[in-house]
Amino acid sequence: MAVNLDEVTVPKGERLLSSGRANDAAWILLDGEAELTVGGSVHEVLKRGDVFGLPSMFTRLDSMADVVAKTPLRALVASHQQFNSLVSDPEVEIRFKAAVFDRLRDEVYQLTHQVVRAKPAARSRRGGS
Repeated sequence: MAVNLDEVTVPKGERLLSSGRANDAAWILLDGEAELTVGGSVHEVLKRGDVFGLPSMFTRLDSMADVVAKTPLRALVASHQQFNSLVSDPEVEIRFKAAVFDRLRDEVYQLTHQVVRAKPAARSRRGGS
């Protein structure tokens, strides 16, 4: 797979994806860390082996997150043409889609399991309990 990708080094602080803007690359981190931010809050720290940029590469829609290099990093990057070549292999396509669904599952879990601090319900004193 790596023969179809470009290896790049990125300095700390460089923006790799911007929310609301077109994404032209899929990324696989080899070394370093990047912060994935959604709605202004850090959602995840991406590390070695993490993949990002896939949803917008599959859909050709704007990115839903910002990704900024937290440390200097090294990554494999695929342009649209390289990405399309990669996903023409059914096994690679399944693995990439599985990565997208894993992230979606994690996001749904986080949304549905947030601790909601509600006020305790007032207890009724009727009935002598």
